[in-house]
Amino acid sequence: MKSIVRFLVVSLSLGFVAAQVSALPSEAQPAYVDSLVPAYLELQTALADDDLPSAQNATKALLAAAAQGPAFAELTGPAEAIADAGDIKTARASFLTVSNEMIALVDQVGTSSGHALYVAHCPMAFRGQGGSWLQSDQKVANPYYGSMMFRCGSIKKSVGN
Repeated sequence: MKSIVRFLVVSLSLGFVAAQVSALPSEAQPAYVDSLVPAYLELQTALADDDLPSAQNATKALLAAAAQGPAFAELTGPAEAIADAGDIKTARASFLTVSNEMIALVDQVGTSSGHALYVAHCPMAFRGQGGSWLQSDQKVANPYYGSMMFRCGSIKKSVGN
């Protein structure tokens, strides 16, 4: 009985990992990732600066870049929610999903630019559930709290290089 339970747990875990990996567009190439990164980084910076209009403009650029590549609804759906957000709190909640997708994309597909990106994480974001994001340097600029807790978080790893 213990073996059956262990088998089911392992099977479900592998299925969950496979589902996460398969959500990325299979035809994504590093050049496609390169096209998304600048707008994503502008979005991250704007949210860290508490600037919703700039975040929405950066999101429009992200959506335009995404439209030039493979279908990627897991990224574009939440990005559209940022573009349409009525307040920064709503935009930040959608940014969490955009960030998770971008981190997976950069981590699994890579970039061709050779520039490192950094995965930062704030354990306090979203009522203690935490949230990660990409940024271009190692000095934390928290997009989930902005000026309220600008430096909250730490760099977890370097990706994309």
